[in-house]
Amino acid sequence: MLRDWNLHSKYQEQLRLKLILHYEMQRSRVVALDKSISKLYLLNLDNLLPVIKPLYSDLGRPAKNQQGIIRSLILMLDQQVYSITNWAGKISSDPLLSDICGFDDSIPSASSYYDFLVRLWLSDHKLHVEYKLKPKKFVSKPNKKLKAGQKQSPKHSGTVKKLVDKAIKGRLRNFCPETILQKFIARCVVDTSSAMGILGDISNLSVAFDGSSFYSGASHYGVKVCNCKSKGIYNCRCPRRFSDPDARWGWDSYRQQWFFGNTLFNVTASDSPYDLPIYIKMVQASRHDSITTVFALQDIYNLYPDFRFGNFIADGAMDNYPTYELLNHYDILPFISLNSKTKAKFDYPHPYILCFDDKGNPICMGGIPFVNWGYSKPKGIKYRCYFGVKDLEPPPNCKCSDSNYGKVVYIKPDFDSRMFPPVPRHSEKFKTVFKTRTSVERSNKRMFQDYAIEEYKSQSAMMRMSLATFAVINIHLDAWIKHTGFSFINLLQNKAA
Repeated sequence: MLRDWNLHSKYQEQLRLKLILHYEMQRSRVVALDKSISKLYLLNLDNLLPVIKPLYSDLGRPAKNQQGIIRSLILMLDQQVYSITNWAGKISSDPLLSDICGFDDSIPSASSYYDFLVRLWLSDHKLHVEYKLKPKKFVSKPNKKLKAGQKQSPKHSGTVKKLVDKAIKGRLRNFCPETILQKFIARCVVDTSSAMGILGDISNLSVAFDGSSFYSGASHYGVKVCNCKSKGIYNCRCPRRFSDPDARWGWDSYRQQWFFGNTLFNVTASDSPYDLPIYIKMVQASRHDSITTVFALQDIYNLYPDFRFGNFIADGAMDNYPTYELLNHYDILPFISLNSKTKAKFDYPHPYILCFDDKGNPICMGGIPFVNWGYSKPKGIKYRCYFGVKDLEPPPNCKCSDSNYGKVVYIKPDFDSRMFPPVPRHSEKFKTVFKTRTSVERSNKRMFQDYAIEEYKSQSAMMRMSLATFAVINIHLDAWIKHTGFSFINLLQNKAA
């Protein structure tokens, strides 16, 4: 049973009353915590109630202080305390921090924090414990190292194509234990950021996709349960128990090394001046980003039915034909860098096209490249004669049109959507839009460096996803403070005056 879910306005009123006394008693400390207090003062959790209420039964022992636990976890990341146990102890002995979080006289213990996170994770916890205790095959770190900047290849060819076909037919199914956390981000911070106008144009939103390595705090060696050691065998490969059964081996292309953990997949509003994430997902470290992209696109459409996604920005990991097919289905413009490993088709059947140059521009029968002249839907990508564009008279042996405008040809993106995207890769528009892909990298940097989510040494995908969620919320709250210039201390002083 969920009890005592207070309105945000009531929390704000109580916070102002309680902090008046703290401000008089320990002014310097309250001033030092001004930004942290301001963030929680602005965070409205009212929209979260319909999301998490179905997780609680109508009978049984009442669960209270759930809002306080949420604020406490956000404050924990803000204050860079790297242990829930230590933080819960600190909250219970510090009346100021307790009042900031909105706790009543009963301060929850560390176990209450973990119980709450387990409830938000839509997976059977008993099955997880059983799976954790069950010995599993030992997999050592791969020996083969990839080249600098090279991505780990997909396990099975054709997987992305199968998933895209299902997604287009509306038959893609995905069990997502982090659904509640994703809705938490959407309803409590992204919607507010959208209303503030700091996401970008939601009628034509540009989104950047990328995956980051999230290292596990557990050992990949596990705990041996065999008796090989008593027999003098110390290097056996028998099944073992692992404290982090969710972790897998994956290739970290940034650090150029293998890592044990998960991949945190991030979708960021790339036009946002604050690099704001709108969606995150925790997947196996061995899963290729192109596979996760299929599920992520479906999820963001379900989470944000009022948004219209205009531009898809990603690196070469998503450069495959099925992804372009899916983006065309969603009517999203692709801005994806070329992957040299993907084969392309250049035998375009057209009477006025001889071949193509290395940039994908068609070359006329006289050996002169056509000039890109934008995208004309539904005809395709428009190309004009070079001499017509420059208003020059073509040589007699190269004159194929009597018009001063010059010969015009259209390339259908459907023929080869990868090599002939609606916005050509060598165009200024493509370069300008693709530069905004760095927003997702800066967003990842905020989570992994500014909020140091790997410092918690988490040993489950649930904890890693939870930490990333509260880091994303902090990133949005930081943007609200910067955008509005709000200060709780100023509010308190104005009220007193």
